[in-house]
This record gives sequence, structure tokens and C-alpha cells, in this order.
Amino acid sequence: MTDRWASTADLRAGAFIVAALAGLGALLGVLWQWWSPPGPLGYVIAPHAVQPNESEAWIAADGRFAVIGIATGLLAAVIVWLLRPTRGPVALAALAVGGLAGSALTELVGHLLAGGRGNGPTNTYIRELPLSLHMHGLLLAEAGVAVLVYGLCVAFARQDDLGRPEQPATSVQVDEQPQYGRGYGDAASAFQQPYLPPQ
Repeated sequence: MTDRWASTADLRAGAFIVAALAGLGALLGVLWQWWSPPGPLGYVIAPHAVQPNESEAWIAADGRFAVIGIATGLLAAVIVWLLRPTRGPVALAALAVGGLAGSALTELVGHLLAGGRGNGPTNTYIRELPLSLHMHGLLLAEAGVAVLVYGLCVAFARQDDLGRPEQPATSVQVDEQPQYGRGYGDAASAFQQPYLPPQ
């Protein structure tokens, strides 16, 4: 259909972008776990309530997660922008959804691969808490950077069509519709106005 807001090729490309960012996010979870220092010491103050030692290790994991997310979002936006045939709103939406999915998988995989434990008897110390993200807003970093950078590329694009390759014409051509009487459709035809001369 010619009135669809997105072509099938755009939707396929968008699905591929989401899947690629999600898969990359799972792999980056391994990087986050490897790069982050061991979890900090913790003190169990009540069942399922642990007070962490707010040391550098407690903050460092969040900082490394932010660096990974920002770098991934920036790189993803540039790569997707360079794919000229897929430029448009579908690619932008795919970057947002894929960035969120990738960040969530990075946190999940990193947490599952890390050592340590998160609970124990009351009034006891835990030698190493598991890797976790404390500033949950950082889950938006990858998607936010990707959307921002891609939006800037769109804003400064020289062409209104974002430089996409020309699509084959799908508009109505001459002689396609018989009601126009083999004319151009810009005046009365023999079928529409038989008492007027054809144009």
C-alpha cells in the first residue's frame, strides 16, 4: 500500500536494529562484570535488608555501566545513520527500544555472572555483595544518547528525504485509470463530460 507510514524494508531493518542492540547488550553484560571491581562489604541489618559499605566499589560499577551505555548509544546512532536506506522514524524508534532492551540485558547478565551474595543472617557481615546497578536512571543512558545523536543527524541533514535512495514512483500515471478517458486527469474527459471536447 502507498499510504503506509513505513515500508516493509524499514520495519525489517528496525527489528534487526532492536535485536542487534539487545544481543550486544547481553555481551556487554560480560564486559561490565569483568570491568567492575568486586562488590563492596555489606552488613545485614534485617532480613532482606543489607547496608552496603559506600566505598569506591559501590560507585564504580555504576560509573562503568554509564560509560558502556553512553559509548554504545553513540556508536549505534552513528552506524544506523550511515545506513542510508533505513533512515527515518522507524530507525529512531528502533534505537530507543533496542537501547532500553540492551541496557536491561547488560544489567541482568552482569548481575547473574558476578559473585557475592545479597542476604544472610541478621547482624552479620557479607564479604562481597553481588554486582548491581544503584542508579537505575542509567538504564536510559544508551537509548537517550542514541536518540539524541540520531536526532542531531536528522536535524542537520541537508536533504528533506535524509539522503535515502530514490524510491520507485508509485503515484498514478497517465492512462492508469479509465475514468480519466486516457487523459492526464487535469480537465474534463470524454467519459465525464461528453458534451465537452476531450482535453
